[in-house]
Amino acid sequence: MAKERTSVRMQAQIKTLSEQGHSIRTIARILRLSRKTVRRFLVESPGAEAAEAASWVSGVDWAYVRQEVYGKGTTIKQIHREVAPEVRYVSFWRAFRDEVPRQASPQEVTMRLHHKPAEKTQVDFCDGLAITDPVTGKQTLTQFFLGVLPFSSYTFGEFVLDQKLSTFIGVQERMFAFFGGVAPYLVVDNLKSGVHRADLYDPDVNPTYCDFANHMGFAVLPARPYKARDKGSGESAIGVIQRGFFQEVRNRTFYSLADLNAAFRAYVERLNHAVMKDYGISRAERFGEEKKALKPLPSQRFEMSEWRQAKVHPDCHIQVEKNFYSVPFVYVGQRVRVRLTEKMVEVFNEDSQPIAAHGRVTGVGKFSTFDSHYPEHKLSVARFEVRHAKEQATRLGPHVEKLVDHLLSGEHPLRHLRRVQGILRLSKSYPLTPQAVDHACQRALTFNKTRLAYIKDCALYFVTHGQRPRLLTPQRQADTVHLHQPALSVGADNAASQGRKDGGLL
Repeated sequence: MAKERTSVRMQAQIKTLSEQGHSIRTIARILRLSRKTVRRFLVESPGAEAAEAASWVSGVDWAYVRQEVYGKGTTIKQIHREVAPEVRYVSFWRAFRDEVPRQASPQEVTMRLHHKPAEKTQVDFCDGLAITDPVTGKQTLTQFFLGVLPFSSYTFGEFVLDQKLSTFIGVQERMFAFFGGVAPYLVVDNLKSGVHRADLYDPDVNPTYCDFANHMGFAVLPARPYKARDKGSGESAIGVIQRGFFQEVRNRTFYSLADLNAAFRAYVERLNHAVMKDYGISRAERFGEEKKALKPLPSQRFEMSEWRQAKVHPDCHIQVEKNFYSVPFVYVGQRVRVRLTEKMVEVFNEDSQPIAAHGRVTGVGKFSTFDSHYPEHKLSVARFEVRHAKEQATRLGPHVEKLVDHLLSGEHPLRHLRRVQGILRLSKSYPLTPQAVDHACQRALTFNKTRLAYIKDCALYFVTHGQRPRLLTPQRQADTVHLHQPALSVGADNAASQGRKDGGLL
């Protein structure tokens, strides 16, 4: 390329525009020259301008400028207006760049981490790709879960619909199965499914997720809030997948989560077996050595549980999902922690020590009670009250006695003692009579409705309306297939027979 030449007239134009305050970029655009040519002419121009520039540069207290800009956060434009307003901002900025080289603060300095084999697993979530409903065409944005072993960069990923606790634990189970083992530490972001309360020094891990970690055999290391470098391998792997797989399938339409994950599994297989430039081998080859150091998977699958809080009532019971479970009487009035599984209800005190365990009951208003949870003197009084209740029931009627025996039978007779006492006291409240209570107990046994409210309503109805009409079952004569009308008197029956013999009509 021929050397670009500038005439004397063009040089004068460059000088004039520069004196008017135009930047090198603007001068080059106006005169249709390269910025390099304009800059070379301005720099090489001898004379008073260079001396003048040297004078103002030497007259600025650059130590003060450094302190204001880097120490107090003052902008360069503001400090330019304060210390050298007569100089063009571009000239001041260039002098600042040369005279005050930037020094990195200790907070900006990073250190390369050397990960040990099978030491940590890093997991993270990000927005995934959309799946389209084939009928309505509605698109649903998925969530992408990623897990990576930092030493080998061996990567696992899966698209899911949400970040709920059950999803979070289920996808990690599949991740560990993919790795074939468990690393002793897992670095997790501060999402609610993993970390109940984020904190720089003392984060609170979700109790159910903590149970999962204990079951699998790893310790949870929550990343510091707003410190993405704590899980740098995970962030880097997500970036690789977003630039790779996300762009690879940008023009494809997925109609189900299974199709999307199938396409990603093919991609991650290629990714793990591709040669890495830094090491000259693939992730899978490095993982082959790392896998030997992983802890084995547990023999049983993790059982999902749910943690709640409850208060112990004066009757030594806690309420969980409209059912009641007994705890030792020493915890009356205290808050306890409750762990719910599919089949069990476990109760723990504030120090996480187990204090009671029950089989989970179904229905509404059911009780699971152990007599040992009551004080001994209260228990003896309650047992006396059971015997006394049975004696009272015998004096009120046979159906009351039968219902009371039904309620107080079984391994835990104290469970329905308060209900029995309420039924027996109905006979002492006006206008209910023992006959009305006995009738109500009969109806309760017939329809298997033993709640106190139903028995009371039946007794009040009996007092107001009396016994309901009794329905008789139609009877059939042995020598006929037809149902006959109510029987006539013997005299009328004989007269009817004689009339038929005489050919007369009745």
